[in-house]
Amino acid sequence: MKQFLLIFITLLFVSACSAPATPATSEATVAPQSQNATAPAPTALPVSNSSADRRAPTLAPSATPTELATPTPRPTNTETSVPTATAPPPASNTRANATATPNLAPAVYVTRIQVDPPAPKSKPAEFLFKVAFLNTVGENVNYPRWRVLIFPKGQAKPVGDPQGASKTIVNGASEQTTEVWSIRVTGACETFTAQPIWEDENGKQTALPQPDGKNIVLEFQVCP
Repeated sequence: MKQFLLIFITLLFVSACSAPATPATSEATVAPQSQNATAPAPTALPVSNSSADRRAPTLAPSATPTELATPTPRPTNTETSVPTATAPPPASNTRANATATPNLAPAVYVTRIQVDPPAPKSKPAEFLFKVAFLNTVGENVNYPRWRVLIFPKGQAKPVGDPQGASKTIVNGASEQTTEVWSIRVTGACETFTAQPIWEDENGKQTALPQPDGKNIVLEFQVCP
């Protein structure tokens, strides 16, 4: 009987020793959250230890500073002297539409005389004169007896005196014509001169001057 009891106790002992120990279960106590809780720490990025990641970073090329242009100071305005106006020279007898100048006294001037046609032919020769006037009086002037005297070259006695077609010389520049005249020549061509004049009521004849004060004379030929 004692042997049986000893065997039973031995079996219990062996059984107790071979059975795994049961761990004690402990209850985790969650600590109360503080009202001044701080933000959770950021999650750490995984660290790579490869050789490519251990290379030094490539620096971007630094931008070359752009030099600002220094503003150029504006030139200061300087007063420019205005050139003094000069009076134009007196009109010559080659200009048809001459204009009055301050140097001319109020009067009626002749600036040009032409014969039309330029080379009259005798059968008989019929022609007229074109006379360019310059009136600086400031108003129209009446010359009821202005005309062109025709002289054989080198002689003082006229052989013709065609009168002006218009008796009024308008203010400023104008061109007037004479009545038609004719001269008969025989043999060779003959040379004549023509001079514009005006005649008063007493028959006194006065040459119409150019702006320079000289008398104007046209030389022309009449041929058979």
